[in-house]
Amino acid sequence: MKEELSEFYNIFTGTKKDIESFMAMLDPVINNAKDDHERLYYHHIYEEEEQRLSRLAELIPLIETFQAGKGGDFAPSNNTFNRLLQELNLEKFGLHNFVEHLDLALFQFKDAERQAKLSEMRGSNHTSYQFVKEKLAGINERFDTGYTDPHAHHDEHGDHLNQYAHNHSQVHVQAAVSLPAKPAGPKRSFTVGSLISK
Repeated sequence: MKEELSEFYNIFTGTKKDIESFMAMLDPVINNAKDDHERLYYHHIYEEEEQRLSRLAELIPLIETFQAGKGGDFAPSNNTFNRLLQELNLEKFGLHNFVEHLDLALFQFKDAERQAKLSEMRGSNHTSYQFVKEKLAGINERFDTGYTDPHAHHDEHGDHLNQYAHNHSQVHVQAAVSLPAKPAGPKRSFTVGSLISK
């Protein structure tokens, strides 16, 4: 369990830095939103990640407590250990949501600098999500905690986050390939504002 805690510590301290970078990216977008719909859209994502930061501010020291040998036994009878498992299971879903938030941003932010940064964060956090999901399934089984993941249905038919990774890589490939010029016609694109029902 100590080895797993070390890996969890690295993952959650890394994702904390990524969340802070992502929020710094969203801040000017929220402040300069072209309408209330765009402002609300990004503000909602920002607040969810803000809540994650406050949960990570609880989880990371809790992991450190166990790493220092001060958390007690790794046993379901230990309330502190139970709390650690609950926080880890909650943050597994937090990682899942963060990857989806990065996907949403990749659909919107098309400049090369933000695309590169978002893609990098997306790749590392998706890998972290897969790792945490797998390790926690084993830990919950090993310690017979009786925990049932209320979010398991998200991956019933495979990891749906993989399809977005594929879509984004296809966009990068298509953007890199030089296509013959098409005749000029009316340009149509979707924006956050265009998704409002009229």
